[in-house]
Amino acid sequence: MAKGCARNMARRLAGQDKTRQTNETNDMTKSHQPPADPELLDYYTRELLYTTALAQEFAAQHPKIAARLGMQAGEIGDPYVERLVQGSSFMTARTQMRLDAAFPELMQPMLESVYPNYVRQTPSIGVARLYPGHESGHLGQGFLIPRGTAFTSRTPAGEKTPCVLRSSQDVTVYPLRIRLARVTLIPPDIPFLDQYVPDGQRVQGAVRLTLETTNGTSIASLEGLDRLPLYLAGDERIASHLFELIHSAGIASVMAAPGRFAEGPLYGVTRGAVAHEGLAPDQAVLPDVPRRLHGHGLVQEYFACPARFWFFALTGLGQGLQTIEGNEVEIAILLSRAPGALADTVDASHFALFCTPVVNLFPFRTKNLEIDPDEAENRLVPVPDAPADFDLRSVDMAHGQVAEEGNDEVKFAPRERPSGAGASSEGNYFSLRRRANLVQGGGRQYGTRRPFTETQTFISLVDGQDRPHDGGIRFLSLEAWLTNRDLPSLLECGGRHDLTLAGSKPVVSVGFVRAPSAPKPPLARGDQAWQLMGQLKLDYQMFDDSEGEPHPGEGVRRRLRLYVTPDAGALARQVESLVSATATPVNDMLPPGNGGPVFGRGIRCDFTFDESGLDGVSPYTLALVLEHYVARHVSMHSFTKTVVHTKQRGRIAQWPPRAGMRDIS
Repeated sequence: MAKGCARNMARRLAGQDKTRQTNETNDMTKSHQPPADPELLDYYTRELLYTTALAQEFAAQHPKIAARLGMQAGEIGDPYVERLVQGSSFMTARTQMRLDAAFPELMQPMLESVYPNYVRQTPSIGVARLYPGHESGHLGQGFLIPRGTAFTSRTPAGEKTPCVLRSSQDVTVYPLRIRLARVTLIPPDIPFLDQYVPDGQRVQGAVRLTLETTNGTSIASLEGLDRLPLYLAGDERIASHLFELIHSAGIASVMAAPGRFAEGPLYGVTRGAVAHEGLAPDQAVLPDVPRRLHGHGLVQEYFACPARFWFFALTGLGQGLQTIEGNEVEIAILLSRAPGALADTVDASHFALFCTPVVNLFPFRTKNLEIDPDEAENRLVPVPDAPADFDLRSVDMAHGQVAEEGNDEVKFAPRERPSGAGASSEGNYFSLRRRANLVQGGGRQYGTRRPFTETQTFISLVDGQDRPHDGGIRFLSLEAWLTNRDLPSLLECGGRHDLTLAGSKPVVSVGFVRAPSAPKPPLARGDQAWQLMGQLKLDYQMFDDSEGEPHPGEGVRRRLRLYVTPDAGALARQVESLVSATATPVNDMLPPGNGGPVFGRGIRCDFTFDESGLDGVSPYTLALVLEHYVARHVSMHSFTKTVVHTKQRGRIAQWPPRAGMRDIS
């Protein structure tokens, strides 16, 4: 019975393969190589080892028959029999791969509705810096470059298509630059330090930044400059530890004209002087993240580009800047712990103004794409004239036509769109299926190019009853979101003039502070689709290994591994460096809400890292995204309180209580 079901399943999947191969043959682009699934080699290797072991076992039990087949002494001597075993292993591997893929295909539409980024490819992410023009009259009031602004790269050598990247944060540019930066021990030139810090805190060091206007105007003339975001550039190890130091130990800030701290009363910001930048839901790099799953989005972005988080913002500056005479101001961030080795290594090159993460993802309206109305699904190639330069990530709406020149248009909405997000008036829908394909050699002739796993996208048109659409649609125009595939990996990153900004704006140059990361295929593949769906609903007990867990921290590590791609060795080592996780009930003040102070019961999560496996990088950034991640797994009527330790330094950071994000069910 079971064997019969397996045979029927294999026949059905083989039929699907035949249909899909027919679609691929009739693609709008002609490929000289068959699609290569990156997992096929692993399946083939396992099947070959298994079949070879069976052959050896057969030879041991039936030596005479084995001798006639050329099998003896643990090997297959007859090359024809050996090829037969290899061919059988290949066919079995492909069948097994299709069987295993059948069940995740059921899960992918669910993930498309709940958390679509798991089934979509992760585009390249970098950090760009804007250089304001010195002569513009707009800059005294600040000039806003809003989130979503498009930047265009120079065309890579040997290519025909520039890359388009969009910003994820608002950037307000002023005529400012950082003239000097240093990290010091207790500053001797600032008197009465204790009056500027919260009660019970002691100053152990300072981060000192000297800013000057680039056009000679006074600091006091800068209007609206109350919050100033900065990015930590330079060596990644130094930047990560500086990020930890500023956010975990920055307790206040004071400002004065350079060299005049001892002359009189200083303006200080005693609470909330340093804030995070880029962590809010409306600053997410990847789109379409439900607010309640924002922590999961931060984790995904971390494993795509950790450096995109290394921002901090100086707050409460407006009133103090009005007291500064001249065109320079020095701002000292007071620290509650000594800076250690950073005091000898940090300079102005480690700080950058007017930066934003940028992502290679942009909206695009395709031209009419020809499809076969008799096929159940058709492959989409959004730009047929340049198929190797564009990848389709998502589709907001599809517009179908029977004739290319006709005016009658049929709208198709996403079938997996969440309830209430809108639908087409005709009740017609489309469904997407994605398949990974490993692109082999010859695609890029210049630059350093890694093997690239493209994502092929297939579309099916259905009616409101999920039946194939019978309207004879032959052409589709898509409102889509595209990437430039692996083109960003070929971009030159000189720090200036790497990108251009359209329109008349007071920006003379845009350059990369962090080069674009490599694009990644969808996370939800194979068994991972089920595991990714499952971890969306787990409770806080997954963070607790206090009940005799033989491998401390394994519950958290298992979930984080879902986000790590096989080529990310350094990030994989960071995950394995998490050596302990505990969850303990605590009583504390609830996060601020509409009412007055209220005490409640929540969960304290302690994470411990072994820094010997972190390659010199601070664990603080990973712990920061985990602090948001754990809030999803605690009831909204409770809270989390996260503490991070290392085996070498003890406790390094503790966050205030954060309200839980999990629905009550």
